[in-house]
Amino acid sequence: MKKLFRIALIITAIPSIALSQTLPNLTALSETIKPQVSSIRLLNFIQPFTIRYQTNAEITAFISDEFNQTVPQTIRQNYDLFIRAIGLYHGGISFDFEALIRASQSQIGAYYYPANRSINIPIGSIPIQELRVIVVHELTHVLQDQHFGLDRLLSATNSDKLLAHQALAEGDATLVEYLWFLDRTGQAMSDAQLQQFVNTVANTTVGEVKRNLKDATADPQVVKAIDETPDFIFEQQLGIYFRGMAFVFDLKKRGGWATVNRAYTNLPMSMEHILHPDKYFAGESLEEIALPDLANETFTGNWELLDRDTLGEFGLRIIFNTFAIPSHAAAAGWHGDQYVVLKHRQDDTPALVLFTTWDTEQDATKFKTAYEGVLAIKHRGSTDFRIEQQGTDVLISESSRDLDLLFAYLEKVRFTPTVALEIFDFDGDLTIGFSDFLMFAAHFGKSSSDPDFDPRFDIDADGMIGFSDFLAFASAFGKQITPNSKPAVVIDPHIIHRTLGFIR
Repeated sequence: MKKLFRIALIITAIPSIALSQTLPNLTALSETIKPQVSSIRLLNFIQPFTIRYQTNAEITAFISDEFNQTVPQTIRQNYDLFIRAIGLYHGGISFDFEALIRASQSQIGAYYYPANRSINIPIGSIPIQELRVIVVHELTHVLQDQHFGLDRLLSATNSDKLLAHQALAEGDATLVEYLWFLDRTGQAMSDAQLQQFVNTVANTTVGEVKRNLKDATADPQVVKAIDETPDFIFEQQLGIYFRGMAFVFDLKKRGGWATVNRAYTNLPMSMEHILHPDKYFAGESLEEIALPDLANETFTGNWELLDRDTLGEFGLRIIFNTFAIPSHAAAAGWHGDQYVVLKHRQDDTPALVLFTTWDTEQDATKFKTAYEGVLAIKHRGSTDFRIEQQGTDVLISESSRDLDLLFAYLEKVRFTPTVALEIFDFDGDLTIGFSDFLMFAAHFGKSSSDPDFDPRFDIDADGMIGFSDFLAFASAFGKQITPNSKPAVVIDPHIIHRTLGFIR
């Protein structure tokens, strides 16, 4: 999924203009806006950075390089098969990955690149009000990088966790841009009104976004492109930015920006935490599922592995939405999953195996019933699938080849309840070591009634940093966090600012 969710195909194009044409001075604009953003976010800019325009050729080269580094060739070459096997798309259009890249390269609103601390904005006829909003958003990313480290933040062991980390960063920046807009336009809004706005934005649908985009253009080619873009690409963006904003707003409402700041150390473990902030504050863990090594399976010599990853509650919601099946109840109670997508070497037959586990047997039954609806549409009356509930687990295999062998492979799954190692990495160096122990020891014995209580160290969330928290920390001591995904760029599309409604 991280290979899919790295792709932001944004339809609203930026018309090219000549370099000789007068453009707003980005440095001067940034210097004007910096103190405003700092005042809202209550963080100071502590390191130099650059802000600059880039040509279409520079943007194209950069994004191509990013895709080359982060998206495996197996996904690029089998993109249409891949998204259909997972269930993200089942329409009549065949999707070519390289075409999606080309379409997205000229549609980027801006990006922040932590490696060289630069804000990069494509040359185009961007209205000055929109440009200001873009600069506000990107300056917030600069603050995040300077204070919390975006390279670490955007590292994760699976796509669901990566999306949750992205939602924290993008939700933060999206909330700041809205608060900035209210401040600059002199609009007073009560807490209740702000909450209503956040709720409305968080529940924005893909249909609403597509209608807004089509209403804003008279170009039939753009309208056609909007209609043909798979919904899951829009849904991913809405989840990261708008659900992320709702999550950050909830954090801020509970304890101000200090609570938001702490979330960059005590990171959300999954999109489930973003969708349900109460579960984040309760410290709800998940099941770390590990499907067996395919190299040890005798039947896999005829199969090519395309991907192994985690869908999460959010990914499952998107799949249910793809097949017009009510998603919230069906995906609620998610507690962990892992999937494998394969392709047969002889005839390119796809296979999906998916192991899911749920909070309760009732949650598992709801999911199974809903997913049977997906299977009925996906396989159009064939029996090329097997789905079975085993207590709180639901096992699924889909293929016209080796169906029973694939299901038997699923039954060998290993999983254990886990708390993400990231929550013990208090100093952010990706190792649970002595400096983390010293930080923990300095807070040992404190309770929620103490003014300097820090919930990061209350591992079991019982209001007391005590012996049970120490035992949890001790079990993680000496371990290293090894990310398998580390995007080096934060790319922000125009659609986000325009959908918020205050860019005209």
